[in-house]
Amino acid sequence: MYRKALFILVIVMQLCSCQREHYQRNPFLQEARFSYPLNMHLAKYIKLRHPGNAVLVDNVGLRGIVVANIGGHYMAWDRACPSQALSDCSQMTLESDHRFMLCPCTGVKYDLAIGLPLSGTSSYPMLNYQVVKQGDVLVISN
Repeated sequence: MYRKALFILVIVMQLCSCQREHYQRNPFLQEARFSYPLNMHLAKYIKLRHPGNAVLVDNVGLRGIVVANIGGHYMAWDRACPSQALSDCSQMTLESDHRFMLCPCTGVKYDLAIGLPLSGTSSYPMLNYQVVKQGDVLVISN
């Protein structure tokens, strides 16, 4: 019994000591204060009613935002490339499958469900905004 308890303790200690990647917010991206209502009755946003779709919204946030319906849960991210300071090429593009964003400056690909880089090198996640659903209106803010 003592050996079994010792074995379990050693396993737990090893699991707790594993290092995880730690992501921080890009210090070059400033806070963009806004509150933007997005009416899903409008033709340009109606596809957000269905999971697996995403839309781009310009003139909001730092470089525009992307709003995605991930399994019935709404996520909003800034389109500014999180791995660098703002520049001419730092507006991310939406991949055709509506699941990923690509930074054209660095080639880093980000997952819209979690905002983390999937390929390439980046120490920063996508900049996330709050989404509150009020009927058929999504209020995006930070």
